[in-house]
Amino acid sequence: MDSYENGLPARWDVETDVIVVGFGFAGGVSAVAAADSGAEVTIVEKMPNPGGISILAGGGIATAMDENQAFEYLQHTNAGRTPDDVLRALAKGMTEMKEFVKDLVKETPFELEEQRNGGTYPFPGGAGLDGFKIAPMEGYEGFQYAKGLRGGARLFKVLLDNVEARRNISVRLATPARRLIRHPEQGIVGLLAEHQGEEIAIKARKGVILACGGFENNEEMKRNYFEAMPVYTLFTGNTGDGIKMAQDVGASMWHMWHFHGSYGFKYPEFPLAFRHCFRGPRKDDWVMPWIAVDKYGRRFMNEYPPAVQDTGHRALEFYDADKQEFPRIPAYLVFDEKGRKLGPVGQPTVHDEHVSYDWSEDNLAEVERGWIKKAGDLDAIAAMIPATDAATLKATVAEWNEVCTSGGEDRYHRVPGTRMTIDTPPFYLMEVWPIVSNTQGGPVHDAEQHVMDTRDEPIGRLFSAGECGSSFGHLYLEAGNITECFVTGRIAGRNAASLESW
Repeated sequence: MDSYENGLPARWDVETDVIVVGFGFAGGVSAVAAADSGAEVTIVEKMPNPGGISILAGGGIATAMDENQAFEYLQHTNAGRTPDDVLRALAKGMTEMKEFVKDLVKETPFELEEQRNGGTYPFPGGAGLDGFKIAPMEGYEGFQYAKGLRGGARLFKVLLDNVEARRNISVRLATPARRLIRHPEQGIVGLLAEHQGEEIAIKARKGVILACGGFENNEEMKRNYFEAMPVYTLFTGNTGDGIKMAQDVGASMWHMWHFHGSYGFKYPEFPLAFRHCFRGPRKDDWVMPWIAVDKYGRRFMNEYPPAVQDTGHRALEFYDADKQEFPRIPAYLVFDEKGRKLGPVGQPTVHDEHVSYDWSEDNLAEVERGWIKKAGDLDAIAAMIPATDAATLKATVAEWNEVCTSGGEDRYHRVPGTRMTIDTPPFYLMEVWPIVSNTQGGPVHDAEQHVMDTRDEPIGRLFSAGECGSSFGHLYLEAGNITECFVTGRIAGRNAASLESW
């Protein structure tokens, strides 16, 4: 493309006040906040359908009854990895969330539903946390192109209705952003994007907001930033585009090692990983039917830690330098016949109209596919695990069964309410791998969501929101990424819209 000497395009194909990159929760809220502040907004989304990884989420939003308590809790969970002013802004936003979402719901037929009370971890301030979600509505089935946890789809429908209700927001789907355009004096003044194979230049008179998530599906970035290998993903869309664009203009990075995930399943014939289902078929039944063992047939973890879908992967990441191996990648789940009958073991979360899978209620279809291995006794199960002998595996299961029946202390601190004996043949075995639901790393931002450069100075007219440089740097606040998308999206949208046009 022809350009002036200062690097600007010879012509702009589209002009707007604020460009939002990405149309998940963070992008949608950023757009609504900017539009309600009087700006003309253009959302560009690389996927053919909106929703991103947000549409697959559980849909819970964490709130705070008291800002100071929330701030104290966030300080403890971030362990000094995130500045206090950034955490304070998040804590303040958490106190405003319920009223904000109530206003969004007015545009829709949905209602709110109380969901949780208190923090996941027993840190000071956790008692002051609360939460809610969008209640199920009879007749609403979600989005045909997304199969997730339903709650996220309902919440995204609320946000989508609000975006569509605002005439000063336009949405360009199947339009990946490629490169930020930087003016030597004004800062970020637009971006180059691609649509139907053609490059287009979009001018932002006020600012650009990167709300395009993380790098779950970028194998090179995962190899560079994660210790564990491999780590499989649930979602095809997030490939670190916003992170790389921010790096191109000198942004500093943080929290790149930290991802929200667990252990789950991956099979060559299916392109994405599966979450494990971490409770039984009834809402009040939290029994987990399996134990996890390493390649030597020994347990090594609490299979149900306090935030199983956040830190469940961490025990698998251990690297044995003496043996030069990851002895827990893959690890192996062992359970019995009554565990198989408890309910589906795997759960697909897919945002792709061309990819679909329905896990069977009784797991028998997956046994037939060979995804779940079946055997009449533990000797045969042990033979399926590399480097495991039958005596070791049987001793591991016997110790587990004794803990279950006695109600005594488990060496890995798994609580009694989640335990189930493994004693009813046939027995079952599944490979499990580290699974990333979403990454937390990306460009550093300040409390006003300005993207910061390597000199700790804001990059002019550039903002971020949500998981593209999340504030969570150590432990995750359950329902916190959605909360963060909403809180930071509001801040970024309002601040971008408040700038003078260049």
